[in-house]
Amino acid sequence: MKTEDKQKQDTQTTPEEVVDQPAPQDSEEPKAQDDATAETEAEVEATASKEAEGDETSDLFRQMDALQMELKTAKERYLRTVADLENFRKRAVREKDEARRGATSSLIEDLLPVIDNFQMGLAAAAKHDGGEAFTQGFEMILNQIQGVLRSNGVQELNPVGEAFNPNLHESIAYQPSDEQPEGHVISVERVGYVLHERLLRPAAVVVSKGSEQASEPSNS
Repeated sequence: MKTEDKQKQDTQTTPEEVVDQPAPQDSEEPKAQDDATAETEAEVEATASKEAEGDETSDLFRQMDALQMELKTAKERYLRTVADLENFRKRAVREKDEARRGATSSLIEDLLPVIDNFQMGLAAAAKHDGGEAFTQGFEMILNQIQGVLRSNGVQELNPVGEAFNPNLHESIAYQPSDEQPEGHVISVERVGYVLHERLLRPAAVVVSKGSEQASEPSNS
């Protein structure tokens, strides 16, 4: 009996011994689950962050595309405006030149008969005795007038010896000529004028119809 009591005493533990013994450790599964949850949350946050960054990048690209389209449109509008301004400037210059030439043309056409009379007067005065001194001064005036006309683009048409041109010449007679071949101008009865390639007045001319001997039939 003593032996059994002693064994019972040995197997029994005191309250102090129970307190001092470490509590049994719980399973490590909850800790592993927490770690996995944390990792999953981190991955979700990382994915969300990447998606947000991707959305921001996409927005930036769309804004860049929109800005490029606006820049292209503005450039095209600018080029069209520059072209319109250049066309307007050219048109204004052309209209100004045409108006100036029109006014000049009208004035010169009114002066031409005066110049004709001036020249005929000088020619008549030169045939009289003592008229040379008189005509020299007026010839200088006539040369000055003709110089002013030339400086404004006026050119005389005095086509002696040239082929007859119906666009520039007005035939008033045909005569035989040994000096000029057929269809060429023998003499100019009235000088013509051209203003900047625009005909103001055709030259009145006498046209050769060839040698008189060549036109006569041979007697054989």
